[in-house]
Amino acid sequence: MATGNHGHLVTRAAIASVITASVLLLAKTGAWSASDSASVLSSLLDSLMDIAASVINFFAIRFALVPPDEEHPFGHSKAEGLAALMQSAFILGSVAMLLLHLLDRIVKPVELQALPESIGVMAFSTIATLLLVLYQRYVYRKTGSLAVKADSAHYFGDILTNIAVIFALVGAMLGFIWLDIVVAVIVALTLTFSVINIVREALAVLMDQALDPDDEARLIETIQETDGVKGFHDLKTRQSGMVQFIQFHLELDGDQLLRDAHDTGRSLEAKIRERFPRAEVIIHHYPV
Repeated sequence: MATGNHGHLVTRAAIASVITASVLLLAKTGAWSASDSASVLSSLLDSLMDIAASVINFFAIRFALVPPDEEHPFGHSKAEGLAALMQSAFILGSVAMLLLHLLDRIVKPVELQALPESIGVMAFSTIATLLLVLYQRYVYRKTGSLAVKADSAHYFGDILTNIAVIFALVGAMLGFIWLDIVVAVIVALTLTFSVINIVREALAVLMDQALDPDDEARLIETIQETDGVKGFHDLKTRQSGMVQFIQFHLELDGDQLLRDAHDTGRSLEAKIRERFPRAEVIIHHYPV
């Protein structure tokens, strides 16, 4: 099961996302106002959606960390899957706004201004986003939070987007104005593909998808290598946000003392929790 430390980590990651997105939004707003660049606008709209998505993430994570209660005996961890779906809706909204602006820009081309300043803003944005992604990936490795992973994937896309925008602005300085629109289109496509990946992972949580095959193989290995275990059956697993649910029937010698069977089960449960510290484990003892 998720520990208190895990909860603090994902909460801090959510706060870091909101702060970073807010700072970058202000910086990019100034750059777009000065340059009127479509590619900078694409990055600006992305940051606007980042703030909305990160705020949703923050509250979803707080709700997901609420302990189980009578109405929700399995906890609230699926809130992360819902938050990921809401993120996807915001990202698609930013893509639609960007495409509308691009159509207007194609019909009415304009000369770009303040390009060196805009390049400086985008370089700052790239560095700030890189630092955020590195922190988010550290938190995900520690907690397994889907919301943090989805946020990290989106911000990693932002890094590539920022680099592409810098490339477009440099091209505009050299006279290749068309690069501004081309990069903006690439950004829109990148955002669309990020939505597909986020939705796929969110649905996996909401539809109770089993653990990753590698994790399940590690689990089976742990069961089989435990002394006193004759076998197992009816293994069921699922991933729900930061929490992993594991249940199965443990086959034990039916002639042994109940105390010995109980000790074997407790020993196995401890080994499973050691390998899967965020897991809820239910073991049914089955005599053979």
